Amino acid sequence: MFDETRSTLSSHDQTTVRGPVESPGTDGFAIATFVLGLLGLVPLALGFGTRALIRLSRNGRDGTGLAVAGLVLSVLWIGVGWVALTPQHATRATAPDSIDAMAIGDCLDSDADAAQVIRVACDVPHDEQIAARVDVSNGWETYPRLTKLQELAQPLCQIAAAAYFTEGTPPPSIEFAAHVPTESSWGAGAREAVCTLRQVSGKLTASVPR
Repeated sequence: MFDETRSTLSSHDQTTVRGPVESPGTDGFAIATFVLGLLGLVPLALGFGTRALIRLSRNGRDGTGLAVAGLVLSVLWIGVGWVALTPQHATRATAPDSIDAMAIGDCLDSDADAAQVIRVACDVPHDEQIAARVDVSNGWETYPRLTKLQELAQPLCQIAAAAYFTEGTPPPSIEFAAHVPTESSWGAGAREAVCTLRQVSGKLTASVPR
């Protein structure tokens, strides 16, 4: 049997105070994080942001959204910097090139004897590399037959391809090709055959060493 004792508070035993609850305010580190992230000062923003989140978890002040936004902005700045500093290699041109306009040493993808080719970087897989140009005008005023040009260009390009290798004979894995002017390029004044080097099988993966 328990003896239960109850007591009551009279009106003068307690005081009720009413009024608006004041906000503890926005954390200064959170504000700093957002501003620094906005300005792209990434190291400072990351430092302040980490500090702000730790403080906010303890003091209950406002500013979590600002701190997170500042950190997100910092990550975005890091991404922008990475893209800007990373070398961008265009492996293909946006449109076909004329082989007549390409320079010795340029690398390309093409079908055999195509006038229009795709210029590519020499450090990516490609079909051919330009080694030389040889004159095939032979005194002709009008466009000769294609076979005539090929017959003239073949031995000239063979000699030019061999001369490309200044340190010795060409490796057995490399062969040459001769690209002769088409009738339209002949009409535009082209009088040279383009001599290229290519793999006997597969693609080249780098510039052909001399």
